[in-house]
Amino acid sequence: MGPAAALFISANIANAANLLFNMIFARLMGPTAFADLTLLLTLKLGVLSFLGAVQFAFAEFAAKEKNTQVIKIKAHIFSWQSLKLSVPIMFVILALSNFISSALNFSSPQALCILALVIPFFVPLVIFRGLTQGLIDLPKIILSIQAEWIIRLFGSILLWKMGFGLPGIAVAVVLSIVAGFLFSTEKGDLRGHRSISKLKASSDIKTVSAAAVPYLILQIAQVVVLDSDILVAKASFSPEMAGLVAGLLLIQRIFFFAFLSCSMILQPFVAKQTQEQKTRKELLMLLMAITVITTMALLIIVPNSGLVVSLMLGEQYKALSSIIWISALTGAVFIVSHLCAIYQIAHGRTLAAKIVLIFSVFQLFSLLTVNHFFPDIGLYSYFSLKLAIQTLCALCLLGIIMFPRNERDTPANDP
Repeated sequence: MGPAAALFISANIANAANLLFNMIFARLMGPTAFADLTLLLTLKLGVLSFLGAVQFAFAEFAAKEKNTQVIKIKAHIFSWQSLKLSVPIMFVILALSNFISSALNFSSPQALCILALVIPFFVPLVIFRGLTQGLIDLPKIILSIQAEWIIRLFGSILLWKMGFGLPGIAVAVVLSIVAGFLFSTEKGDLRGHRSISKLKASSDIKTVSAAAVPYLILQIAQVVVLDSDILVAKASFSPEMAGLVAGLLLIQRIFFFAFLSCSMILQPFVAKQTQEQKTRKELLMLLMAITVITTMALLIIVPNSGLVVSLMLGEQYKALSSIIWISALTGAVFIVSHLCAIYQIAHGRTLAAKIVLIFSVFQLFSLLTVNHFFPDIGLYSYFSLKLAIQTLCALCLLGIIMFPRNERDTPANDP
């Protein structure tokens, strides 16, 4: 089994576990408490989503570094440097927890305080995951991913059953993040960090920060594409319709995150290539695999859409049976754009990330405009329009990669 296949299977075991987590607690907690849990997890995921730019940037940095020990030392130094910012942020959130909870209509300031305690681990987690990603250290990547969901799922169930409520689940979430960090490191990663001067470390931090910018653009686009629909729905639809949109977004995210591991394995391979070694083979193979798997999944989903909706969302979402395939396909199409952008960024080109962001903003304003002038458009037309926009984006990026303006262009000459 190749590294891409192993990481794909590992990531989707974690995705299945996350889906199971939501299915279990939606039934255990009831709608009101589950809404608070969803908000708590959204805060965590939102931060980690934007920090994903740092992970991809450090992975690129690690992939290009020939001395493995040096890059491990730098990961250690960067992690310690991050505490200068993350620890003060943690104390600010602890101090303002009651105010923040009130502003967000969140019922448990204690749970927010517990989650705040893990803030210092966020940057070290993405740094060391970026390290393992860049070095393609498959055992550490898989152990980190699996440890995180196992502790979150079973720890949350145990602490909920013991009567600790939402703060108990927050404890399990904190422990899962710490475990994800610990399993992505080893004792050897922390040795000899004094051998690199602080001045050199500062220079490297600036390099990684600059490299993170195009990845951050892509992460912002990802949030807009995958999460903005609920804002549109809240503003334009009835509460019942907005609830249906939330269900469709879950399906969309499942298909996107099912293939996100492809970006993690593609990026270090591309970053290691020299100008003479450049090839589209890895990208095209992954895109072909995504196409085949998505086609097979849709062949199962479409004739059994009612059963799929019932199992994943519940009987109250049966109205989505005729639309679920559109949402699933949108998630798969967007991962194509994501992969193409990762491929281009790893080659030093930022245009693709900007194009994805432009299309994401265009999608948001198009859907807002359509809903304003055609309030009765319906979910089928709404999500069909979104699919059309994202398909156009993917085709545009594929065209840029397959038919470059000048094969001899260097990354420095590309926009």
